[in-house]
Amino acid sequence: MEVLAYAKLNLTLRVVGRRADGYHELQSLVTAVDLADRITLTRAAEGVTLRAPPELGPPERNLALRAAHALLPAGEPGVRIEIEKGIPAGAGLGGGSADAAAVLAGVNELLSLGRTWEELAAIGITLGADVPFFLGPGPAWLEGIGERVKPVAIPIPAAFLILVPPFRSPTPDVYRAFDELDLPLSPRTEPVPGPGFPNDLWPAAVHLFPELRRWRDLLARVAPGGVGMTGSGSALFAPFPSRSAAAAGRRRIRPDVEGELLVASPIRSGYRIRA
Repeated sequence: MEVLAYAKLNLTLRVVGRRADGYHELQSLVTAVDLADRITLTRAAEGVTLRAPPELGPPERNLALRAAHALLPAGEPGVRIEIEKGIPAGAGLGGGSADAAAVLAGVNELLSLGRTWEELAAIGITLGADVPFFLGPGPAWLEGIGERVKPVAIPIPAAFLILVPPFRSPTPDVYRAFDELDLPLSPRTEPVPGPGFPNDLWPAAVHLFPELRRWRDLLARVAPGGVGMTGSGSALFAPFPSRSAAAAGRRRIRPDVEGELLVASPIRSGYRIRA
């Protein structure tokens, strides 16, 4: 079985509280986009194995592998997982969580386990805050640490130009900087788009990586609709009325960009099973 695990963009991200356990309470409008990791699942007699690019780190830390272990009781039929990356890692695009969600949904169908969405989401939240989003329809309004997911009927731009700088922005470091800078919390709001794609983590990310300003200014040259940052960065995005318009913007700034420039469109689900 082949499963496509799609990337996400945080169109808004507000930090609305700090918890005693160190996590932050968020409100975020999120959409999946059609950048994807390709995951191949093969039934095995027992056990779980993973084949993935070495840049993803040790297999035991991989969320896809951990998802399969969490879903399959010991002694049950197993699965072989192969991951072909299409989502840039460490850029706030949710690739690791998307892979975990795709494995949960795919293994559930491949092995006819009969788990409900609620059961899969309960496993997913133990792996990563974004995993439940990728299991459901979108766009969605996320609250808590990301575990409360509410699909919303909100217009989304037809296409995005995504700029991925040539460096990663580690999520724990950005949240730590948010706290150390004593940045203010945002008031809670309703699930509506914010003007200019507000992201409360932007000041913290720029504090750690000042060059993000240059990348945002570069993207803004071709993006009259504004520029946003997804998650804790480092990827930036801008909306366009069509893929062709986004591709035209990419051609204009391609000579000045050292990282990746990707055109993507919003989609309604965080994964797609292709038998």
